[in-house]
Amino acid sequence: MSNEEAYISNRFGKKNHFTVPEGYFEQLTERVMSRLPETPADANTATVTPLRPTLMRRLRPWLAAACVAAVIAGTTVYINRSISTTHPQDELADANVSDTYIDDAADYVMVDNQDIYAYLLADM
Repeated sequence: MSNEEAYISNRFGKKNHFTVPEGYFEQLTERVMSRLPETPADANTATVTPLRPTLMRRLRPWLAAACVAAVIAGTTVYINRSISTTHPQDELADANVSDTYIDDAADYVMVDNQDIYAYLLADM
C-alpha cells in the first residue's frame, strides 16, 4: 500500500460512507410513474401534426447532384488543360529554344558543323 492510501485509510477508515436509503429501489418505479404526465387512453384521439421537412432536407438531393456535376466539370477542365494541343506558334517557339540548346550543347562538346554533317552522313 502506498503512503497516500495508508494516510487515507488511517484518516477515514474502511467504512463506505455512500449508502442508499432503505427501500429506495423498491419504491423507485412508483415514484417515477407518479411524476409522468397523464396520457390519452385512446391512441387514435391523439392529434399528430406531420412535420414539414426543412429547406435543407428538401434541397439535399439537388445539392448532392450539383457537387457531383462540379467534380466532373472540374476534372474535365483539369484533364483538358494538361493535354493541351500545340499550336504552330508554339512549335516555332519550341524550335528556337531547342536550337539554342543544341548550339550550347555543341559548344560544350566542342563539335563544329563539319563534325555534325559527317556524323549525319555516316548514318545514311
